Amino acid sequence: MATNTSTKGSFWSRYRTWIIVAGIVLFLPPLSLLFQMTADSNFCGSWCPRMFFTWRKGMSIHEFLLGFLRSYMGVALVVGILASTFFLGRAWCSHLCPIGGTMELGSRIVPRWLKIDFSSIPASPFRYGYLAVYLIASAVGLGSLCCNYCNFATVPRVFGAAFLDADLMYFLRTAGLINLGLVVVLGFLSKGGRAYCNLLCPVGALDALSNRLGLRFGRKMRVDAAQCDSCGACSKVCPTWSISVHSAATIDHLSCMPCRQCEKVCPKNAIAYGRPA
Repeated sequence: MATNTSTKGSFWSRYRTWIIVAGIVLFLPPLSLLFQMTADSNFCGSWCPRMFFTWRKGMSIHEFLLGFLRSYMGVALVVGILASTFFLGRAWCSHLCPIGGTMELGSRIVPRWLKIDFSSIPASPFRYGYLAVYLIASAVGLGSLCCNYCNFATVPRVFGAAFLDADLMYFLRTAGLINLGLVVVLGFLSKGGRAYCNLLCPVGALDALSNRLGLRFGRKMRVDAAQCDSCGACSKVCPTWSISVHSAATIDHLSCMPCRQCEKVCPKNAIAYGRPA
């Protein structure tokens, strides 16, 4: 198994928390530095990464394609995420995403006794079941989950509520309260802070598919079964419960993101980020 240098020597591992903070500064209020380039204030304008790939009942092909033009920065963002994930693993999700990063950092300050362990939920079937509903519901006219229940709309407004009345009013509506509840329960209160990402994020679901498809080509978290002694330390710290342990640890690349927590705690150095042997 070809690997990078040790975790202690890896910039991306040692400074992961600060990289997450940088992503929050770039995308979320009060600074939202990247949005200022296009006169947007959040992900709900030309940066929307969720709506353009859904087909709504009665929509013409022309209208569908116009959605790509309206969300041109969101399209560029998603394409960039999927392409980088194919070769490098889910670095966006683990290091740069301000939405998942906010929920993870928030979960770190929640007392352990308050945290909810969602690892009993089979993440991949649940995630792609939700993605199917997300796509089919709007196509058959049952309502859209794109805007009504959107983590990319909710988390920025948590930050913006202190500055903008519109963001504060968002949480006085039914959909806003439901979204806030989902972020709190599946984010801040979840063990690892990534249950929302692992279960209900359609962008994360597409990203996980790219990660799995690129398994034979790019850098991913990998287990050397010959070194593994099945101690289970890795599965206990995985925020996306993507590691199962039997005769050796195995990683589900439909859920794994290279946060490298498993690599840090492995006493046998059996887990590393690298290319296939």
